[in-house]
Amino acid sequence: MKVTKRERFEQVKAVLEAKGEFELVEFVDNELELLAKRNGKARGLTKTQKDNEVLKGVIVEVLAGVEDATATDVAKALGEDVTVQKAAQLLRQLVAAGVVAKTEAKGKEKAKFALA
Repeated sequence: MKVTKRERFEQVKAVLEAKGEFELVEFVDNELELLAKRNGKARGLTKTQKDNEVLKGVIVEVLAGVEDATATDVAKALGEDVTVQKAAQLLRQLVAAGVVAKTEAKGKEKAKFALA
């Protein structure tokens, strides 16, 4: 198993505390704080993900007013800057989250989406 940078710093800190090297312990504590800050920022949502969350809310509103809608219908309702492919992907994410239900007909008919 690979040892992480955090674990290495914790090991160094323990050795330095045992030897009474408190100035170096402060340095290691600072490095651990920097790691925590960096990791905290990395786990946040990106700008695109935040925008997509807003679009998902709009999709739910659109589907509330319609019985069944295709991805094309949803894309048109969202405006020119949203492609059918993007609308379909957002609908798939909403289906996976259990917010939207998908019904597929046999043949060449398009899939229909409605609120779950």
